[in-house]
Amino acid sequence: MRHMFTLSPRRLGRALSAPAAIALTALACLWVVNAAIEQHTDSARFARADLLQESIDLAHHERALITANKKNYSAARAKQIDTTSGQVMKLLRAADGAWGTGRPMKGLSSRYGTDILLADAPAHGARARAALAAVESTAASALARERADALADRPREGFLVDIEIGAAALAAIEGPLLLFWVVRRHRRRVERTHQRRVDQLAAQARTDTLTRLGNRRAFEDDLGLTIANRSETAQPFTLLAIDLDGLKKINDRAGHPAGDTQIRKVGDSLREVVGADGGVYRTGGDEFMVILPGRRAWHGLNLAARIDQVTRARTGGRAVSIGLTESIETEGRHLLMNQADIALYEAKRTRLSAVAYHPGLSPAVDGDRDDLPSHEQRALAAALARAVDAKDAGTRSHSETVAQLCVAIGERLQIDPTGLERVRLAGLLHDVGKIGVADAILQKPEALAPEELSAMTEHVEIGHAILLAAELPIEAHWVLHHHERIDGRGYPSGLSAAAIPVESRIIAVADAFEAMTGTRPYREAVSVEEAIVELRANAGTQFDTRCVDALVDVVNDAATEDDLVGIAHGGRFKAPLFSRREPLVVAART
Repeated sequence: MRHMFTLSPRRLGRALSAPAAIALTALACLWVVNAAIEQHTDSARFARADLLQESIDLAHHERALITANKKNYSAARAKQIDTTSGQVMKLLRAADGAWGTGRPMKGLSSRYGTDILLADAPAHGARARAALAAVESTAASALARERADALADRPREGFLVDIEIGAAALAAIEGPLLLFWVVRRHRRRVERTHQRRVDQLAAQARTDTLTRLGNRRAFEDDLGLTIANRSETAQPFTLLAIDLDGLKKINDRAGHPAGDTQIRKVGDSLREVVGADGGVYRTGGDEFMVILPGRRAWHGLNLAARIDQVTRARTGGRAVSIGLTESIETEGRHLLMNQADIALYEAKRTRLSAVAYHPGLSPAVDGDRDDLPSHEQRALAAALARAVDAKDAGTRSHSETVAQLCVAIGERLQIDPTGLERVRLAGLLHDVGKIGVADAILQKPEALAPEELSAMTEHVEIGHAILLAAELPIEAHWVLHHHERIDGRGYPSGLSAAAIPVESRIIAVADAFEAMTGTRPYREAVSVEEAIVELRANAGTQFDTRCVDALVDVVNDAATEDDLVGIAHGGRFKAPLFSRREPLVVAART
């Protein structure tokens, strides 16, 4: 409130500009009106003076004619007297109209009119001369008074008069200019207000009324601009398709107001997590889209994991399914949205929190190849992966992250789309054998005893058996050998180099990287840089060098370290690397 009455000099000047303009303009107008009145008064005075002088002259002339006619009468002179009498009467009647009540010439036409009109008759000569003398005397007196009034009303002279005239002239010039400026400023203010209103209406036309997020129209416009910017600058971007889970059940069970509340909670969560990284849009009843300019798929996966965490905290359970795709070349609008929808469908069907698109998910691949896992097998794989992550403390979404890393590495090794989908599935199920490992071993913070290590290594064989039972023999073979080493010191078969399936080598690198950068009960997390150094140090002995190089490419393509570190944990871990009490393959316990 205290600032309400505080006026700065600038605000004070703005506040006084309009009254000053009006005052100057009014002063100029008054000066002009006064000058016009004075001009009119002078004109009327000059007209009266001319009339009076003419009356005096005619009256004097007619008196001389009457006197001459009395001495020597003539008809021509009598006629001249009659004409002059008419002229005198005309002037007297004009004087009646020219002066108001109280003026000396008022009423002379009616008082002396008869004597003046009969002035041509010799018998009325004396009376006519007397009337004309009275008219002449009255007109002379009135003319003298007019001259006296003119002298009294004569404009003043001197320095003060010059100042007055100058001020009036300045007001006459600046007043209208200032008034024009005020009017123009007011017009601009009105135009700005109108423009703000237009902008508000435009923003409302692009805003969803329930969540205050962008609507479908805003999404289409911004996606087009983002694609155009990618074409001009080669800047990649990531597109997320998000679907609310169970909205229809909420509407049926608790009513549409409860469903609207759920939508608002999810919308607020998306706005909070995405922040300034991109745009969030509600494109349908239970559909949302997110555009992340300048970001790659790994950032999108990290963001999706945080979205899943925040929405679970706000709604009390799983609230969204997320599919994402990235644009790095010349993909069009419809292709990108179709890819995001395919990934979203896979996430909903397999009950995964998020799935990144890769060519192996395309329905065209499914239709052309009969050796791909069926939808039922994929759903079973996702359920098993969730069960394993729930059983092993500290590995929440570990399997999903390893699966996405496997796809990224496989793409850089130019594995075909069918192979990418299979390696994703194998990465998702690489730890399924841990279902048969005791919880005490999985969650033990200390170093494992030899018998516990033996039990841990059996998880690959258990997983192999489970996948064979699920009719996934190819994936079972890869999972069985994903702990083999290039130098032949791995398990369970001690394979080396090219004898190890390339898919198993991919899983080994992805698993080790995620295990090192994620927190475990027996070890703190390390940074991405430290994990890469560790992988490079063991490339050629424990890990395949090509797979490590491919992972480095994935890291280099990521926008920030946050895009890779803690994708399944929603955070960034920069803890120092602690000295290990056992080899890396044991420390990871995978």
